[in-house]
Amino acid sequence: MKISLSLLAFILCIVFFLSCKTADQKDEMTITTASDEALQLFLQGRDKWENIETVAAAELLDQAIEKDPDFALAYLYRAFTGRGYPLYRENLNKAVSLIDKISDGEKHFILFNQAGADGDGVKEKAELDRLLQLLPNDKRVQYYAGAYNYAIVDDYAKAMDHFNKVKVMDANYAPVYNLIGYCQSQLENYDQAEEAFKMYIKLVPNSPNSYDSYAELLLKLGKYDASIEQYQKAYETDARYTVALGGIGDNYVFKKDFEKARAYYQQQFDNAQNLGGKLSALFLKITSFVHEGNVEEAIKTCEQRSSFSEENTHPPGMISSYNLAGYILTESEKFEKASEYFDKAREIIETATLSAEDKVSYTLTADMDKCYLLTARGDLEAANAEAERCKQIVDKRQNMEEMQTLNLYIGQLEMKKDNIDVALEHFTKADMESPYTWYYLALAQEKKGNKEQASNLFSKVSGWNENSLGLALVIKRAKEKL
Repeated sequence: MKISLSLLAFILCIVFFLSCKTADQKDEMTITTASDEALQLFLQGRDKWENIETVAAAELLDQAIEKDPDFALAYLYRAFTGRGYPLYRENLNKAVSLIDKISDGEKHFILFNQAGADGDGVKEKAELDRLLQLLPNDKRVQYYAGAYNYAIVDDYAKAMDHFNKVKVMDANYAPVYNLIGYCQSQLENYDQAEEAFKMYIKLVPNSPNSYDSYAELLLKLGKYDASIEQYQKAYETDARYTVALGGIGDNYVFKKDFEKARAYYQQQFDNAQNLGGKLSALFLKITSFVHEGNVEEAIKTCEQRSSFSEENTHPPGMISSYNLAGYILTESEKFEKASEYFDKAREIIETATLSAEDKVSYTLTADMDKCYLLTARGDLEAANAEAERCKQIVDKRQNMEEMQTLNLYIGQLEMKKDNIDVALEHFTKADMESPYTWYYLALAQEKKGNKEQASNLFSKVSGWNENSLGLALVIKRAKEKL
């Protein structure tokens, strides 16, 4: 499984008392804590977190915080291990509140993660650059700089530069082989990707994530039975690692056995020990219905996911569930119904208890979604005005995901206006790892008369084996183009 970029972890430890502001060593980040017991628990939790074992990580980090209630890094990691929005923000805010009592490396690491959580792309990049200046020889700083370039910037060559530095520093640092595998997969160097994932398994054979990552590669290559076998190994290694059940379900989606896929998604939901795992299972269930062409059941599951989020005091889950329904209905040309769901999402943004920063991020997303819906239903003048307003905010924030989303929506708008060259320019600035983007890029190439380029893109979408809602929405239409 790919590591989440909301949290970027680091470093070998030396114990310092919290009353002192410690200085970072030349090659490694200092970890500030008053308790050796807390430190040992934190190190174990960090190791679990880096290998995407979030349930085990949360338990260890809770114990570390109990031993040292002022352990800033423990709060930071705990923020990103699940169990709901209030706990996430509470722990992140606690970590930030302690930055005057910790080392410079820890301080900028926490601020980097805060900026990422708040959607402030400018500050996020600045804090990462500061970390690299402070600790250029810290393998974890280099590792997460690579992760940032891999997952946020989509600069795989630069990511590999950082990963290779990590290997020189510590050839047995297992997590780096995980992301090298994903990076090589994105570069379509599948032999090198397989080699990296097998090295990851060799270094941490007791980590379920190592088998899960290899399974994802096999699924991408269409080797469904071999992929299922690796996912089963992941789950057998640790029954708390329920995302492997979702991976098995994804294989059955591509085998077109949707009932069996949903049986595995239900197992994931039933056995997941944190909120994130359960919401992921419901999301995958939604995608399975879209793949199958059953919009009605997909929307019902969106409603179920929203209700479950509300029961667990998780506004982001409610917002995203209503947005999912809005996207599905928009792509089904049920515009009035789609508008109702987007309005429900906006109502939650306005009324729920969210941080000020999250309200800004979610409101911007809602505004961009309004542009998307207006474009789809042909209200181009209003869509254009909305796009211009959003662009002013997006340009200021420099958040890569927001920039890619807005470029996608402006591309759709310009294509509706028959400005094909302008549309193509925007599509190439959207998420070029998304089959949804490829589909609309193919439509634009088709309109421009570039039949071969369009056909290649339609084929790429049709043969894709990485499950997502975007793929589910367009794969059938792409196949009809061939």
